[in-house]
Amino acid sequence: MFDIIVVGAGFAGAVIAERCANVLKKRVLLIEKRNHIGGNAYDCFDENGVMIHQYGPHIFHTNQKFIIDYLSAYTDWIEYQHHVVAFVDGNYVPVPFNLNSIAKIFPPPLARKYITLMLQHVGFGKRITILQR
Repeated sequence: MFDIIVVGAGFAGAVIAERCANVLKKRVLLIEKRNHIGGNAYDCFDENGVMIHQYGPHIFHTNQKFIIDYLSAYTDWIEYQHHVVAFVDGNYVPVPFNLNSIAKIFPPPLARKYITLMLQHVGFGKRITILQR
C-alpha cells in the first residue's frame, strides 16, 4: 500500500515524509504516537484560549531563506527577539559579558578605566575567555 513508512512526525520525520510524497511522488505512511506533528515544537491553546508551548519553550533559528520559505508554506511566524541578560547588583547586564556589561556594572569613571585597560590589552572586537591562564 505504501512505498515508504516514516516513524515520528517531529521536524525530521515530517519533512522527510512531505519531501518523499511531493518530490518523489511516493505513497508515504507517517506514524506518530502523538495526535499532532512537529514533535516538541508544538503550540496549542490552553483551557483559557491562551497559546502555550505544550512541551516547553522553543525558538527556531536559521538565516537560510530557503528554509524559511519552505516552512512558511506550513506555518505562520511570530517575530521574536531573544536577549540574554544576567541580573547583577540590581542591573540587567548583557551576556555574554562585553564592554556594555562593564558600563552597566561599574560606576562611570571606573567603567571607563576598565574599558580603556581592556581595549589596550586585548583590542576591540576580540573574544577572550575569562578562564585564560
